[in-house]
Amino acid sequence: MVLALLVGLAPGRAAAQAAPDTAHAVLRTVPATGTVLDHGWKFKAGDDPAWAHPDFDDRAWAPINPNQHPQLLPQVQAARIGWLRLRLQVPDSLRTRALVLLFQQTCASEVYLNGRLLHRYGRVSAVPGQVRPAGFTADPLEVHFSGPTEQVLAIRFAPWPPLAWFKDNINFMRVRITGLPGLLKRNVERAVGPVANFATFAVFLLLSLLHLSFLRYNPAQRANFYFSLYAGAGALGFLALYGGWQVQGMAGTLALGMVADVFLLMSYVWAVRALYALFEYKPGHTYTGLWAALVVCLALSEFTQLTSYSVLTSYSFAFFGFVALASAEQLRLTMRALRQRKRGAGIIAAGFVGALVFAFVYAMLIITQSQISFRVSSSLVALMALAPALSISLFLAREFALNSELLLVKLRQVQDLSAQTLVQQQEKQALLAAQNEVLEREVAARTAEVAGQRDRAEQALGELKTTQHQLVQAEKMAFLGELTAGIAHELQNPLNFMKNFAEVSTGLVDDMDGERRDSIQSAGLETDILVGLKQNLQQISQHGQRASSIIKDMLAHSRAGTGPRQPTDLNALADEALTLAYEGLLTTDKSFRATLAREFDPGLGPVPVLSQDLGRVLLNLCTNALYAVRERQQVARAAHLAYEPTVTVSTGRTPGPTVEIRVHDNGVGMPAHVREKVFEPFFTTKPAGEGTGLGLSMSHDIVTKGHGGTLTVQSREGEGTEFLVTLPV
Repeated sequence: MVLALLVGLAPGRAAAQAAPDTAHAVLRTVPATGTVLDHGWKFKAGDDPAWAHPDFDDRAWAPINPNQHPQLLPQVQAARIGWLRLRLQVPDSLRTRALVLLFQQTCASEVYLNGRLLHRYGRVSAVPGQVRPAGFTADPLEVHFSGPTEQVLAIRFAPWPPLAWFKDNINFMRVRITGLPGLLKRNVERAVGPVANFATFAVFLLLSLLHLSFLRYNPAQRANFYFSLYAGAGALGFLALYGGWQVQGMAGTLALGMVADVFLLMSYVWAVRALYALFEYKPGHTYTGLWAALVVCLALSEFTQLTSYSVLTSYSFAFFGFVALASAEQLRLTMRALRQRKRGAGIIAAGFVGALVFAFVYAMLIITQSQISFRVSSSLVALMALAPALSISLFLAREFALNSELLLVKLRQVQDLSAQTLVQQQEKQALLAAQNEVLEREVAARTAEVAGQRDRAEQALGELKTTQHQLVQAEKMAFLGELTAGIAHELQNPLNFMKNFAEVSTGLVDDMDGERRDSIQSAGLETDILVGLKQNLQQISQHGQRASSIIKDMLAHSRAGTGPRQPTDLNALADEALTLAYEGLLTTDKSFRATLAREFDPGLGPVPVLSQDLGRVLLNLCTNALYAVRERQQVARAAHLAYEPTVTVSTGRTPGPTVEIRVHDNGVGMPAHVREKVFEPFFTTKPAGEGTGLGLSMSHDIVTKGHGGTLTVQSREGEGTEFLVTLPV
């Protein structure tokens, strides 16, 4: 990619040759341009923290020159993680100076000096999917070579697998050592690239907008439209190049570099189309073939796996080969226009010849691996892109000026004709004045008639709107009456039953009371009355419950829902919550480390939940678990006890129609009186300022009320705690 070429080629060569290995590298002096440390390195695949120590015996390690392209280092590409070591002899004159290490790399790394960690560039991991590299050009690292004469520089690295699919010219790892003046010079030199890219973007953008305005005033000149596309694609390409300098991370740099290649090469095709329109030629198979060649060249120049040539050679021939092909077609059209004596063909020919010369010079510098400064490379790229654009723009602007001048001449002719017709118009004015008076009287009478009709129509419209409003209100009242009648009917039946059974019960009580006073009826009759009274009361209760059920249904129907539940991958949700909680704790305590165990059921499948609410619950549980293990770790450190903080999150299905999520830790645990109050609002065991006491209370409500599940806790003081979330499927 163009951005990778600018980063990798200036200053210095794109690829370094392997230097003979020696047991030690001797740093005798540091020139103003710096010194590349490309020999004396040892390599070993694997990972062991002891390899960072200066007294580790690395004589059995394999010698290596890391200042080469990754494709030339298969042993490095095959290692998921590995170490580089360099024993550097530093004289006394340099051990009192502040020096700077400059890294260009295609991996994530950790830099150690004499066993001490200096800096991390990205995230190093033995799992390829977890490797997060920094940018191609890492931040400068200041070093002080104090202590013994022999200094040991150790680098723990992990290759970034996706890089193998892309073509770039950045070596696996180039380590340059320089002084502060050299760093300042390097920073000044590197500032030229983004400034040149942004300036070129601004020029292309102005040209695109300029020719869009030309197209607006002269739509017949379609060349302005295609040239605006050409300039717009160039502007986007250089904007992507500028963004590549600003973005952090290797993935963003590669993506913006590919975007830059696409738009820059596309601009050449639109330039060809602009020439077809400008010289009034009909596009043919050659123009169609350019689009096909664009796709092939992008594939060959961007992706390593599609070609077997070297990186620089395949990129140079693919990218600059297409530039040469498109420029040749532009030159052919221009020469044809010159032979046919088309206006402006000479200006355009000069621009395209200049672009072709700049492209040839730049390609030769790359192929011969010559030293190119940022100033030279940025200038060549800018001139290569702007030369044809400025020539076409100059011609179209000249055409616009000529057309404007022609319009001025025609405008003067129109003014002369207007003066002649003015006299004729004045003569007609007198005749028209008399006719206008007659017409005005007729128009006034007609206007009065129309005004009367309009007033009557507006009155009728007002009456119609009033009637319509009354009909709507009547319909609403009818609907409300039907709804009220239905509700009243539903409630009337149980209420009538309750009233009737109550009256019957009252009569039975009166009869029983009369019988007692008369003392004539037997005890059996009183028992029958009591049985009947009990049945009536049961009927009253039953119909009362019926009325209550109707009211509850009406209330439930009137409540607004909390939103639909969506099928959610609980494994991914739990994993994300655990990762976020751990990274959040690391921001406040960088020395904290814990083992995160994930025991997820792969056959769990999606579960309908409110993912945002449940994610908040899991994040709160994981945060509390990590806080508990950190507390126990601090106690263990103070007592000099061995302790491995561990937090385990597991998922699974239960025999019933539910799923469960467990969050277990081996932290300090909770006593019985704390477990009883743990879900109460505002209850917390954390120090003032570290907890509100609402997290577990809110989580309990979300699980139980929002999802119909359960949230329970089991804990033993001094051993750990486990929270169990069960959710219905």
